Amino acid sequence: MGSGGTGALFSGALSGTAPLAIGAIGAAAITALYLVRLRRRRVVVAFAPLWLGLAGEPSATRFSSRLRHWLSLALALAIFGAIWVGAVDPRPAAVDLAGRSLVILIDRSASMSARDEPGTRLQAAKTRAIEIAAGLTPADRALVASFAADASAESGFETDPHRLARAIAAVTPSEEPGDLPRALAFAAAILHGRPGPTVVLISDGGFSDDARRAPPAGLDLRYAPVGSRAQNVGILSFAARRLPADPTTVDTALVVQSFCPAPARVGVEIGVGGTIVEKLSLSLAPGERRQLALENLFAPEARIEARLTGTDGLPAGVAGVEGVEGVEGVDDLALDDRAVAVVPPLPRRHVLRVGGPDLYLDGALLSLGRTVRVDRLGAAEVDRAPARSHDYDLVIFDGVTPATSPTAGRYLYLNPDGGGSPFPVRGTVRDPVLDPASLHREHPLLRELDLTDVNVAEAHRLALAPGDLALAGSFGVPLVVARERPGLRIAALSFDPRRSDLPMRPAFPLLIANALAWTARDSVDSIDEGRAAAPTDDETVRDARESDTTPAPTLVLGGRTVAPPDPAARHRGARLPVLALAAALLLFEWVSYHRRWTT
Repeated sequence: MGSGGTGALFSGALSGTAPLAIGAIGAAAITALYLVRLRRRRVVVAFAPLWLGLAGEPSATRFSSRLRHWLSLALALAIFGAIWVGAVDPRPAAVDLAGRSLVILIDRSASMSARDEPGTRLQAAKTRAIEIAAGLTPADRALVASFAADASAESGFETDPHRLARAIAAVTPSEEPGDLPRALAFAAAILHGRPGPTVVLISDGGFSDDARRAPPAGLDLRYAPVGSRAQNVGILSFAARRLPADPTTVDTALVVQSFCPAPARVGVEIGVGGTIVEKLSLSLAPGERRQLALENLFAPEARIEARLTGTDGLPAGVAGVEGVEGVEGVDDLALDDRAVAVVPPLPRRHVLRVGGPDLYLDGALLSLGRTVRVDRLGAAEVDRAPARSHDYDLVIFDGVTPATSPTAGRYLYLNPDGGGSPFPVRGTVRDPVLDPASLHREHPLLRELDLTDVNVAEAHRLALAPGDLALAGSFGVPLVVARERPGLRIAALSFDPRRSDLPMRPAFPLLIANALAWTARDSVDSIDEGRAAAPTDDETVRDARESDTTPAPTLVLGGRTVAPPDPAARHRGARLPVLALAAALLLFEWVSYHRRWTT
């Protein structure tokens, strides 16, 4: 808004030429209505000279009546004019030349959501911004802007504090870090060429040393601090990865840091699909950063969430007593109490089950969830299975064996027998005892598998070919074997699970899941390579400065301390006095009417 022209005369609710138009229309309407009221109805009498003699001197009567009419019209126009002036509250255009151009710059970054102020720091910043807007002098023009990673204008240059207050109320919090240099460059660009360029920064001062470089030249920068304490524990990063050896499980990496001035205790919960899969408690020293590696978490869903809680299970910041050092669960900033990592969803698997009824095996397959589809062939159709193996991730022969040993595909044999067995049978062994020293626990088939004290009634003595691996045995008798060839993977149990107590143990469905994961791998990896899974699609990484809620009562930029804002101007507009005058004129008009001074 320039310093010249009609629009510069007004800074209230109405601006531009609208106040003049309203005033002119109102005055014209009052005058027209008053003139209409003065028109009298003619009355014809029988003998005019008789009435004229009784009426006295006609000229004196007309003069007194006209004076009263004009006085009434003047009072009506004066009352309307006072109300009009009070509504528009005009201010002279000449004062614009001495005024300032202000940008009220509000920090809305993540740390401004801390709850150490009434409500949040952002709410306290808004209250401070409204006070600054209300204290502008008649010559000042102000614009409201906010910033986090980016800066944006919330209003144009205004003089009306009510409009500025509405723009301030529209500022919303962000989870992004604050970029002070970008925000100051934005403000400098807006103020370029305007008189008295001034920026009032309202923030908690949580900026890096690099961001505290000198502000743009030519700006009168002021700093209004918010925030009263540092009391926060936050999650700085959270990542997860699936294990190719067992895609249903993930390894997670979590970084938690305390920004409290005293020791703090918090709980950590890892959830998948609304189910808590891991829970632990942390005791952190002041400023301590703790890195946690949580391995082998069951995560069939793609979204994994980490959450900080009080030690009583409530959200961090709910438990405990605020302001007491060493109290468990005190936390002012809720934004960094949750973190999410997204891993690739479980691949869809297709399994062919060949054999007769087996509730144990059906239950184990059912436990694999919706990502596994199971087709079935009867025992009589066993020889059709190898030809269809390319359509399946795993073919399970349950107590049956095709006539020829397959040369390609992925298979699990339960108690193989006959001439088509990939592992020729060389007799049987009754009541074999598992030898713990024979266990290859590092192999994906036995991952997390507890076969201790498994009771087996009878097992075949299988003959292994070169390259075959006995993963578990009974003093030279293989019980669990594996074969890996280009394009071929075979796992086998040398005994019928139904003639053992294995199906009654958690190890049985886990063995089926391990076999499916192992046979479905695209290439033969070492165990170390199997544990180094692909990176996550999405993970949480936060700027530690936003979790550090330590407020800065002063701000130093470029080696110089930024001054506080000027005290609020004690400005009184013409609105209240003029409205009081309008009320006085109304009272005078009432008295004059009843005293017959006006009509």
